[in-house]
Amino acid sequence: MARRGHGEGSISRRKDGRYQAAITLENHKRRYFYGKTRKEVQDKLNAALHEQKQGMLATGPQQTLGVYLDRWVEQVIRLTKKPNTYKGYRSAVNSRLKPSLGYIKLQKLTVEHLQAFFAQMQGDV
Repeated sequence: MARRGHGEGSISRRKDGRYQAAITLENHKRRYFYGKTRKEVQDKLNAALHEQKQGMLATGPQQTLGVYLDRWVEQVIRLTKKPNTYKGYRSAVNSRLKPSLGYIKLQKLTVEHLQAFFAQMQGDV
């Protein structure tokens, strides 16, 4: 079997018979995925690599929505939208989203959080 290239992750078989895949995140930590079959782990690894390329993969369990939104506005919106659109997004993130939802860890964010936020926004109008 051919070797994987840099940044493509790795797959190995554990002593207990399961398979393990790992990728290295921007903060130089590794994220692991487990499965019963090699194909299952390969699919999880491919999904994570796709999310990482899109900038959507959480870099760790402690990352909050506020930190993610700041990075998203600076790295995605600033580079792909016109300056006034970027300013509008940045303003919305800083004045509406971060005060209400910014403290929530990405992995803990639920539909209920978002529904409560939207209900609050409709009440403010």
